Amino acid sequence: MLFHQGKIRILWLSFILLSFSVASVNGSALAPAQETSNDSAEASEFFKKVASQTHNPLIAGLAQENVSRLQQKHVPVVTRQVVIPLMEQPDTSLVAPILINSKVMATFMVDTGSSYTVITPALAQKLGIVITPDTPKVSLITANGVIESPIVILRNISVGGVKVSEVSAVVQQLGNGDDLLLSGLLGMNFFKGMDLSIHGDQLVIGVRNSSPD
Repeated sequence: MLFHQGKIRILWLSFILLSFSVASVNGSALAPAQETSNDSAEASEFFKKVASQTHNPLIAGLAQENVSRLQQKHVPVVTRQVVIPLMEQPDTSLVAPILINSKVMATFMVDTGSSYTVITPALAQKLGIVITPDTPKVSLITANGVIESPIVILRNISVGGVKVSEVSAVVQQLGNGDDLLLSGLLGMNFFKGMDLSIHGDQLVIGVRNSSPD
């Protein structure tokens, strides 16, 4: 009988420990920062005492696990919105001015259907990029079938207030006829981790980044 009572006490205490841990973690997202900090400190002290006073390895392990979880640093995610005016076009294409490698201005079409950013050979030459037989190539599926195109790394691309470094770009003609003003496509590898939306003649980019310490 005593064995069963002792086992019930252990299971009940384990349930309390786990419930307290879950409540602390879930509540931290809703509580004010000061209250959350105080609650976490109190909870951490509670579990430390449990770990040091119990003779049951299961309870000690649960308590130590909760102490570690409470001491982990959670960095909140902040989203900032950048609004970029789009250039007027005769069709529904989204065209915006961008800055490449912090020195060359160009006009790019935003193409959410393209995995890669694309630059024309003329723009590559303007950037001082030299294509050789040793330049890596990537296979692209086009309306005319699969083609092999050189792929290079741009130091950075800036659109509005959004700057991304080390952007892979395919060097390829756009097939846009006599539209010499369009120098490339801004593909999804530039927008990785961002939220995109269109409001009238504006491109709105939601940038997710860690808040400063």
